[in-house]
Amino acid sequence: MMMIIVSKIHFSEIEFQSTEAYPYECCGAMLGTVLDDGSKEVLTCVSVHNQSTEDKRRRFKITDDDYRFLESKADELKMTLLGFYHSHPDHPPEPSETDLKYAWPFFSYIIQSVYDRKPDDCKSFELSLDTHTFIEEKLVIK
Repeated sequence: MMMIIVSKIHFSEIEFQSTEAYPYECCGAMLGTVLDDGSKEVLTCVSVHNQSTEDKRRRFKITDDDYRFLESKADELKMTLLGFYHSHPDHPPEPSETDLKYAWPFFSYIIQSVYDRKPDDCKSFELSLDTHTFIEEKLVIK
Protein backbone atom coordinates (compact mmCIF):
# COMPACT_ATOMS: atom_id res chain seq x y z
CA MET A 1 0.00 0.00 0.00
CA MET A 2 1.19 3.51 -0.80
CA MET A 3 2.04 5.57 2.26
CA ILE A 4 2.91 9.16 3.15
CA ILE A 5 4.43 10.02 6.52
CA VAL A 6 3.76 13.46 7.98
CA SER A 7 5.12 14.69 11.31
CA LYS A 8 2.69 16.07 13.87
CA ILE A 9 4.25 19.51 13.35
CA HIS A 10 3.70 19.49 9.58
CA PHE A 11 0.23 18.02 9.95
CA SER A 12 -0.58 20.85 12.38
CA GLU A 13 0.61 23.35 9.75
CA ILE A 14 -1.83 21.89 7.21
CA GLU A 15 -4.67 21.99 9.74
CA PHE A 16 -3.82 25.57 10.72
CA GLN A 17 -3.67 26.80 7.11
CA SER A 18 -6.95 25.02 6.39
CA THR A 19 -8.74 26.67 9.29
CA GLU A 20 -7.20 30.10 8.62
CA ALA A 21 -8.32 30.03 4.98
CA TYR A 22 -11.88 28.92 5.86
CA PRO A 23 -14.38 29.34 4.20
CA TYR A 24 -11.97 29.24 1.26
CA GLU A 25 -9.66 26.46 0.14
CA CYS A 26 -6.03 26.67 1.15
CA CYS A 27 -3.28 24.98 -0.80
CA GLY A 28 0.36 24.13 -0.46
CA ALA A 29 3.07 21.64 -1.26
CA MET A 30 4.95 18.94 0.58
CA LEU A 31 8.69 18.49 0.16
CA GLY A 32 10.65 15.55 1.48
CA THR A 33 12.16 12.25 0.53
CA VAL A 34 11.11 8.93 -0.95
CA LEU A 35 12.15 6.08 1.33
CA ASP A 36 13.60 2.76 0.18
CA ASP A 37 10.19 1.07 0.50
CA GLY A 38 8.62 3.69 -1.79
CA SER A 39 6.77 5.55 0.93
CA LYS A 40 7.10 9.32 1.12
CA GLU A 41 8.24 11.28 4.15
CA VAL A 42 7.31 14.95 4.37
CA LEU A 43 10.15 17.09 5.73
CA THR A 44 8.66 20.52 5.06
CA CYS A 45 5.40 22.13 3.96
CA VAL A 46 5.22 25.22 1.78
CA SER A 47 2.05 27.28 1.81
CA VAL A 48 0.97 28.57 -1.60
CA HIS A 49 -1.44 31.46 -2.15
CA ASN A 50 -4.65 30.19 -3.75
CA GLN A 51 -4.54 31.82 -7.20
CA SER A 52 -7.98 30.63 -8.31
CA THR A 53 -10.14 33.09 -10.20
CA GLU A 54 -13.16 30.85 -9.60
CA ASP A 55 -15.06 30.45 -6.33
CA LYS A 56 -12.26 29.87 -3.81
CA ARG A 57 -14.71 28.06 -1.54
CA ARG A 58 -14.61 25.20 -4.07
CA ARG A 59 -11.42 25.72 -6.08
CA PHE A 60 -7.74 26.26 -5.57
CA LYS A 61 -5.08 26.96 -8.15
CA ILE A 62 -1.33 26.56 -8.08
CA THR A 63 0.22 28.44 -11.01
CA ASP A 64 3.07 27.41 -13.30
CA ASP A 65 5.28 29.96 -11.53
CA ASP A 66 4.33 28.44 -8.15
CA TYR A 67 5.23 24.99 -9.46
CA ARG A 68 8.62 26.15 -10.76
CA PHE A 69 9.31 27.83 -7.41
CA LEU A 70 8.40 24.62 -5.54
CA GLU A 71 10.65 22.47 -7.74
CA SER A 72 13.48 24.99 -7.28
CA LYS A 73 12.92 25.04 -3.50
CA ALA A 74 13.01 21.23 -3.40
CA ASP A 75 16.28 21.20 -5.38
CA GLU A 76 17.78 23.87 -3.11
CA LEU A 77 16.91 21.79 -0.02
CA LYS A 78 18.01 18.53 -1.72
CA MET A 79 14.47 17.20 -1.37
CA THR A 80 11.74 16.00 -3.70
CA LEU A 81 8.40 17.64 -4.40
CA LEU A 82 6.15 14.91 -2.98
CA GLY A 83 2.76 16.40 -3.65
CA PHE A 84 0.18 18.95 -2.67
CA TYR A 85 -2.39 19.56 0.02
CA HIS A 86 -5.57 21.57 0.04
CA SER A 87 -8.65 21.97 2.16
CA HIS A 88 -12.28 21.17 1.52
CA PRO A 89 -14.40 23.70 3.45
CA ASP A 90 -17.66 22.11 4.61
CA HIS A 91 -17.04 18.99 2.50
CA PRO A 92 -15.54 15.57 3.15
CA PRO A 93 -11.90 14.90 2.21
CA GLU A 94 -12.74 13.16 -1.05
CA PRO A 95 -11.21 14.25 -4.36
CA SER A 96 -13.47 16.17 -6.71
CA GLU A 97 -13.66 15.74 -10.47
CA THR A 98 -11.57 18.92 -10.73
CA ASP A 99 -8.95 17.41 -8.40
CA LEU A 100 -8.81 14.36 -10.67
CA LYS A 101 -8.65 16.43 -13.85
CA TYR A 102 -5.47 18.24 -12.72
CA ALA A 103 -3.75 15.37 -10.87
CA TRP A 104 -0.36 14.03 -11.91
CA PRO A 105 1.10 10.61 -11.19
CA PHE A 106 3.54 10.05 -8.30
CA PHE A 107 2.30 13.02 -6.28
CA SER A 108 0.41 12.61 -3.04
CA TYR A 109 -2.70 14.75 -2.61
CA ILE A 110 -3.69 15.41 1.00
CA ILE A 111 -7.19 16.80 1.50
CA GLN A 112 -8.10 18.34 4.86
CA SER A 113 -11.80 18.69 5.56
CA VAL A 114 -12.83 21.76 7.59
CA TYR A 115 -16.26 22.42 9.09
CA ASP A 116 -17.06 25.75 10.74
CA ARG A 117 -13.33 26.63 10.94
CA LYS A 118 -12.52 23.35 12.72
CA PRO A 119 -10.36 20.64 11.12
CA ASP A 120 -12.18 17.38 10.58
CA ASP A 121 -11.13 14.28 8.63
CA CYS A 122 -8.02 14.18 6.46
CA LYS A 123 -7.06 11.73 3.72
CA SER A 124 -4.34 11.33 1.14
CA PHE A 125 -4.60 10.05 -2.42
CA GLU A 126 -2.36 9.17 -5.34
CA LEU A 127 -3.36 9.00 -9.00
CA SER A 128 -3.40 5.53 -10.54
CA LEU A 129 -1.99 5.53 -14.06
CA ASP A 130 -3.80 2.29 -14.86
CA THR A 131 -7.31 3.46 -14.01
CA HIS A 132 -6.90 7.26 -13.99
CA THR A 133 -8.63 7.32 -10.61
CA PHE A 134 -7.45 8.28 -7.17
CA ILE A 135 -6.31 5.53 -4.84
CA GLU A 136 -6.33 6.35 -1.16
CA GLU A 137 -2.90 6.05 0.40
CA LYS A 138 -2.09 5.44 4.02
CA LEU A 139 -1.57 8.72 5.88
CA VAL A 140 0.73 8.21 8.86
CA ILE A 141 1.07 11.07 11.33
CA LYS A 142 3.96 10.69 13.76
